[in-house]
Amino acid sequence: MAARSLSFIFDALSKLESAVDNAAQSMRLAKVRDPAVLDRISSYKEIIRRQHVLLGDLQRAAAREDWKEVSRITNLVQGSSLMIKVDAGFLISNMKAPAASSRASQH
Repeated sequence: MAARSLSFIFDALSKLESAVDNAAQSMRLAKVRDPAVLDRISSYKEIIRRQHVLLGDLQRAAAREDWKEVSRITNLVQGSSLMIKVDAGFLISNMKAPAASSRASQH
């Protein structure tokens, strides 16, 4: 059971990391220069780097069968992933909003 749960968490973090990398690549291709946007993408990458460290801690805690620590670390990883997801959603909404308002003013 623990191995399957760990595998799920690793897979989820891998998908999140790919999404952030793809977003960063899209920003480069779109030549986005807004420092606030670029800083947020950079902060997502740092959070993911720290999550990888936590997953190492999680594996060690699971090996010791320290289930309280496993639960704590799992909550930290899930919470920080959710924070990235929510913040990225706001970022995308804010980036789309100016484009939508400029289209509306053209009609």
